[in-house]
Amino acid sequence: MKKNTFIQAIALSAGLITAGAASAVPFTISMVADNDFAIFGGTSTSINNVLYQNNKVWMDQIPALSTLTFDLAPGDTTFYVLAMGGGGEENISGKVNGINIASIPVFMSGEVRPFLSGYDLGTVTNGTYNASLVDVQAAFAQTTWGAAIPNSNETVIVAAGFGSGYRFDNTTAHLFKFGATSVGVPTTSVPEPAGIALFGLGLAGLLAARRRKA
Repeated sequence: MKKNTFIQAIALSAGLITAGAASAVPFTISMVADNDFAIFGGTSTSINNVLYQNNKVWMDQIPALSTLTFDLAPGDTTFYVLAMGGGGEENISGKVNGINIASIPVFMSGEVRPFLSGYDLGTVTNGTYNASLVDVQAAFAQTTWGAAIPNSNETVIVAAGFGSGYRFDNTTAHLFKFGATSVGVPTTSVPEPAGIALFGLGLAGLLAARRRKA
């Protein structure tokens, strides 16, 4: 086998790994919570990645609404928003990719605060509590889900200009989940194990054929 043909064949085999993975498309998130929040990416059955940890008190979140741009990790298809109460008016509202989360199907978890290590009403009220991915994954594995009901009579929701959002009980924490496609965010595939195995077999065969020609 000629060298250039051999190289082309390897490149063609390697294409099996990347053929199903489209490049990520950036999207924006504009979100406000009273009090603290964090955003994660995952699938319908798992939470995989931290997208954003809010570190601002609620009134400072409003000026930062248009500054958050993200990409979903390959394989992630679902957004999870952890909304945390600090002892006062508790709610979350916002837009993802320009679509109001109160206008799409959203599910709300049961109480997850007991799973969040070091949860402190002071840091949550100040918007400086950082939820650990491991804690949120543990909460996800134990919680139950129900439909989230939009609400419009909250100070933060009105101040942020979203019109409606989701309310939850004082001092509690909840996960809110919705599909990426419901807000127009395209998802990307991950390499198929079969494709990787096929690539390995093809490469081994090419190497063996080249040795026989030598």
